[in-house]
Amino acid sequence: MTDLSEIEAIIRGVAIGGFAASGLVMAATPRPSPTRWLGAAFFLGVIAHVISAWGPELKRFDPVWAASVIGAGLFWMFALDLLEDRPRPPLWRFAAPAAAFLFWLAAQVAPKAWCEAIWGGYIAMQMMMVTHILVVAWRGWRGDLVAQRRRLRPILAVSACVYVLEVAARDMGWLNALPPASVDVAQAALLAVLALGTTLALLRAEPQLVAQIETPARLASPKPLDLTPADRLILARLDKAMDETEVWRGEDLSIGSLAALVGAPEHRLRKLINGTLGHRNFADYVNGRRIEAAKVALADPEQALKSVSTIAYDHGFGSLGPFNRAFRAAVGVTPTAWRQQATPPIAHLRLVETAQTAPKADKRA
Repeated sequence: MTDLSEIEAIIRGVAIGGFAASGLVMAATPRPSPTRWLGAAFFLGVIAHVISAWGPELKRFDPVWAASVIGAGLFWMFALDLLEDRPRPPLWRFAAPAAAFLFWLAAQVAPKAWCEAIWGGYIAMQMMMVTHILVVAWRGWRGDLVAQRRRLRPILAVSACVYVLEVAARDMGWLNALPPASVDVAQAALLAVLALGTTLALLRAEPQLVAQIETPARLASPKPLDLTPADRLILARLDKAMDETEVWRGEDLSIGSLAALVGAPEHRLRKLINGTLGHRNFADYVNGRRIEAAKVALADPEQALKSVSTIAYDHGFGSLGPFNRAFRAAVGVTPTAWRQQATPPIAHLRLVETAQTAPKADKRA
């Protein structure tokens, strides 16, 4: 009869192989990007988790254990980079893996009685990160124009929940009441399923998920599609709606309402905006028009008395905050700074002296 430990070793080997393949998919490229390096680092952390969970007890200051713990923060960064279109992650996001490392370090040096509270804080941080990933995945699902990434959003959200719950169950000892051998085999099998599923998803969708992130969407050079007469008609109606009718001024404009306006199926309009026009996100596509028009308004001396918030509302933004963020992401400066730079200075007024003297007052009564 085969020992459960041997079955566990085989399954964990499959999981390690799957995660290693995913890491190689991310790293093996002649043009590395921050997203690819984050993905490769995350999969190294997952491999460390598979290895560190393979034993009766973890030793203090084990570097493999540390890499496993840091992997949770790297997963959060990697997931956000896949879901968003940024050329590089903001520096403040590195606080997540740094905080995970500090939790691990605190558990190594603190008295044993404190370890449960420390790991409880670590699990709470993981739950907050997973919740954030769920919110981002759901909020951006409707406007995502990359078909592969749109299908991957719910899968990524479910994987995030499963992965964090598995890590929590291992680190907090929630399953200690069950037979240890069967629990270890079940956890190994779960990791193997995640590894194989992740590898298959990345191999199928990796070029669309990662390759275009290396260049901002507004600068990307999409491959031209073989347009049918129907596609050309849709694009002509789209240009008219955006350029002449200026439907982008509507705050509640969505991909569905725009598709209905141009008389096209929503999936077809998504494909044209993404594949032909080179936009990965509908909000970025619409905001591009809004920002360009707002730049003209901010630079117009005749509109100098208009507040920045009024200009934001006039150009389809529901509030000043999203306008400031979108403007700064597109232009590099705030709307107020752009106005100061782009508005021509007003010539200073000065008094001109003349030789004519003021008439004297008549003192006669």
